[in-house]
Amino acid sequence: MAEQLFLYGVYSIHVRPLELNGARWDAEYEIRHRDKAVKAWTTVGGDHGYGDATEAIAEAHRQAVDDIEHGAGIPKPRAFP
Repeated sequence: MAEQLFLYGVYSIHVRPLELNGARWDAEYEIRHRDKAVKAWTTVGGDHGYGDATEAIAEAHRQAVDDIEHGAGIPKPRAFP
């Protein structure tokens, strides 16, 4: 599965699935603002991973949105919604 792109306000969230052994999946995400990474690639899934790539991508997207909402070292522009 290819890298997915989600827009959230002025940020773009790039998510790509990672296939593990035994048909399990992790995913990693990067948050960008104006094509510059404001949070480097971060992996979600852990030791056991998820049952399919879609589930892993959804969890990575959810975690990225949480990171934006709760700071996580990400600067918020003045015009953030």
